Amino acid sequence: MSFSRSLFAALAAATLAFAALLSGAPAQAAYPDKPIRIVVPFPPGGAVDAVARITAQYLTQSLGASVVVDNRPGAGGAIGVQTVARAPANGYELLLGPIGPLTINPSLYSNLTYDTERNFAPIVLLAGAPGVLVVQPSLHLRSLPDFVALLREKPGELRFGSAGSGNLTHLMAEYFLSTVGAKAIHIPYKGSAPAITDFLGGRFEFMFDVVPTAQPYVQDGRYQALAVTSRHRSAAMPNVPTFAELGYQDVDITSWWGLLAPAGTPQAIIDKLNATLNEGLKTAAMRDSLVRLGADPLDGTPQAFQAQIHSELARWKQVVEASGAKPD
Repeated sequence: MSFSRSLFAALAAATLAFAALLSGAPAQAAYPDKPIRIVVPFPPGGAVDAVARITAQYLTQSLGASVVVDNRPGAGGAIGVQTVARAPANGYELLLGPIGPLTINPSLYSNLTYDTERNFAPIVLLAGAPGVLVVQPSLHLRSLPDFVALLREKPGELRFGSAGSGNLTHLMAEYFLSTVGAKAIHIPYKGSAPAITDFLGGRFEFMFDVVPTAQPYVQDGRYQALAVTSRHRSAAMPNVPTFAELGYQDVDITSWWGLLAPAGTPQAIIDKLNATLNEGLKTAAMRDSLVRLGADPLDGTPQAFQAQIHSELARWKQVVEASGAKPD
């Protein structure tokens, strides 16, 4: 056998051996190959939980893997948020993050065990809902200007309730009062349910709520809605004007919900989830489910969601400091 033929035979044998080695190596599993868990940092039944379940249902159908919702309430959302911050960065434990725990709590609590920008990789902004200023129908106010005039006629006399000191419903009111140059008495509650109960009972004159919660009470006449806080009118309350329409351009506040993963999650997983959910947010089924909830479907890139978080952290830091809000 010539040298060239010997060399060829040796190379062929080496190639076959290498191919056999590759065929015996375990292939990397495609994501996802096991159930995914979406942690909700609040109890079942609220808007955050509803958005999470709409998202989980779509992902289950699209990815072919089970996606379950795990409610981890407590400490103003901190327990659920830190659960995901400490989770393995493999795409199997995600956070349905609302605006409060991610961008308001860092300015309220000095002992948080998570850093929103360092500990999380944003995936996509899913939905938003404006706040709405509601007043007692018994006040017989026709418009927002009438209410502002009443606030100025009775400085520090009118009362407003909120779901808690430092809660978004509290800070929206403080932001509004500072914008119109008025003062009022704050009555904080332990959650939105008792605040709503007392408002319906006539204990205080006004409050800020989010559209998904306020919608049924506006429809049955127990809330009088004066203005929504978004730049555009809410699809759920198309007859209620925006603050901007009425001359208050700075009152532009949207409560939002987004999906995040632990920092360090592979970019390929982030991109896959982002693309899947952006497609879902274009479908009638997912959009209609969110609109029925009173939310406006959103979408976008991970980078755009990161920029939103960064901007909101700075904004709410100023509001918290100006209001002097302290956690309950």
